[in-house]
Amino acid sequence: MKVQSQSEFGTGVGTLLKITLAPTIWAFHFVISYGAAAVWCEKLTAQGDTVALQVWLIGLTAAALLGIIACGVVGWRVWGKGGYGADGHTPGLGNTESRQGFLGHASVLLSVVSFIAVIFVILPVLMIGSCT
Repeated sequence: MKVQSQSEFGTGVGTLLKITLAPTIWAFHFVISYGAAAVWCEKLTAQGDTVALQVWLIGLTAAALLGIIACGVVGWRVWGKGGYGADGHTPGLGNTESRQGFLGHASVLLSVVSFIAVIFVILPVLMIGSCT
């Protein structure tokens, strides 16, 4: 009996988590950034100064981007393991390696989209001069 090694993506809930982690990081970054800006401008500052908010959000953005890069690296490793056939065509539907390659590819693409989305979320917050 041949024992199959566990792939890096795994199966079930672990696979779903690894694929959706980068978009989830982006979603949390989005909510926290715009929520913090709204609360900061409405409740926490009377003068409308946003420098402290911008510094805090730059740190949050750096953490989010690092997390998204880590998700992309994991997907890249799985995708690069040759999940698609060595002869250039996709193996049969039941082939676990081709499924893992697809999941790695999807994870990389979602990480790229999430990275760009985080950049677009933070741009308005950084460009605003004041709350007034």
